[in-house]
Amino acid sequence: MFHLLALAVAFSVGAVLEVFRLTALRDLEIWRHLKVGSWILENMALLHSGLFSQASNLIWRDTNWGYDLLTAAGYQILDLRALPAQLMFFRFSLAVVAFLLAGGRRHFWRGVFFSVATQYLLGGLGPEPAFCSLLLFGIELLLLRKIHSQQNARLFYALPLLFLVWANLDEGVVYGIAAYVLFFLGLAMEQKARRVPRTYLSEPSSRIPLRKAAIVGMACVIASVLNPYGYYPYVQFFANQRDALNVNVPGHLAMGFHSPRDYAFLLLAMAAFLVLGRQHSFSLFSIGLLVASATLAFRSEQCVWLAVMVSIAIMGEMNFTGVPTAASWKNSAWSWKGFASSIASAAMLACAVFLLRAPHGHEALMARVAREFPQSACDYIRQHNLPKPLFNPQKWGSFLVWYLPEYPVAIDGRRGLYSEEDEGAYSKVMKADIPYQMYAPMRQAQTLLLDKSSVMGEALREVAGFQLVYEDDLAIVLLQQQREGKPSVSP
Repeated sequence: MFHLLALAVAFSVGAVLEVFRLTALRDLEIWRHLKVGSWILENMALLHSGLFSQASNLIWRDTNWGYDLLTAAGYQILDLRALPAQLMFFRFSLAVVAFLLAGGRRHFWRGVFFSVATQYLLGGLGPEPAFCSLLLFGIELLLLRKIHSQQNARLFYALPLLFLVWANLDEGVVYGIAAYVLFFLGLAMEQKARRVPRTYLSEPSSRIPLRKAAIVGMACVIASVLNPYGYYPYVQFFANQRDALNVNVPGHLAMGFHSPRDYAFLLLAMAAFLVLGRQHSFSLFSIGLLVASATLAFRSEQCVWLAVMVSIAIMGEMNFTGVPTAASWKNSAWSWKGFASSIASAAMLACAVFLLRAPHGHEALMARVAREFPQSACDYIRQHNLPKPLFNPQKWGSFLVWYLPEYPVAIDGRRGLYSEEDEGAYSKVMKADIPYQMYAPMRQAQTLLLDKSSVMGEALREVAGFQLVYEDDLAIVLLQQQREGKPSVSP
């Protein structure tokens, strides 16, 4: 009973914390997903242009359309409470997947420890499509491990379905395909080396013929392009990875090791390499996947989740003398029935806390949103019908797409919509590296919504030709004098 209670607490801790912190309402990009998903529901069509932007004439494809649709559907039911509820579900699912990856069925307390540790390490992830990739990647690792270690080739047939779902939620499906390629190559090399005496490679199952693995791999690739945009998610994925302006995009920089989480991740990765080194037989798939994921993670923060999931999976394969076996747990704390009971108990606990603690009513939730986003400034712009076009900071672009859609944004976080030249010029002008006149959206804007504490927010309010019409603790609103005359407004 104690073990089942511990498991229920471990599964629900991340979800319960979200109820108190409401970090989902502070996420920068969730608002754009919410607006695009609502547009899809209303029009029963998919976006193919930069709607809600001043670049609406440009081609843009919503590779996260499935995620956007689910987010909007949740909003229709729960209003803004759907956002923290969605993140609670993600964190709950992450806890369960991490427990299984860490070998919780065989080593209970190890599974509990790594389930909680994973929630801590990835606690900074908000309600975004990348969370879908994280969970589906973890499920893929579970399937591949069972296929390899338990000699169960029938699980191969679940993979194409997994990739079909994944391809319509996030372009991170490319990571899953790359993992399968590594699995196939490792399987092929291991089978080729089976006849070598005294080999240290892990013994593959003779029931997994390479031909079947190749056919399933082809089916997975086909499934990954069965989405409204075909192979375009691959194009967008690699374009984003090569974008020279990633240095200006949050999450694309290498870890700075300024927080305890960075060092905790480093310890986890080092432990995973140590476990691989101490094994008497080596899995080429595990080695290749850990090296690749660690390389990506140390190169870009947005890939840390890859290395965390791979490291947890490798730690789940370690064996130490005296650790309880699956049989011993089956007789005491572990059984599939007990596991299901723990999941149900954790879900009920999280739901109860959500119903009792989460703010009720749209206004109460918007009050939380207004702490991070310029709601009052947007209300002022709408009420006074300030002239278009609008200039806005990129970090608020997604919120404006949702909250102020009648004013197309100058820029937002959609990758692939704005050219590298435009994004580069935006970055330079916001740092005052170039005059604002050299950036067309700012030069042509009649209304400017700026972060009060930003370089441009402090500078332009003192520049001739700009009239300050609104100010609060978070934002300022300026009117820019045009050649034909200064726009008038009643503050």
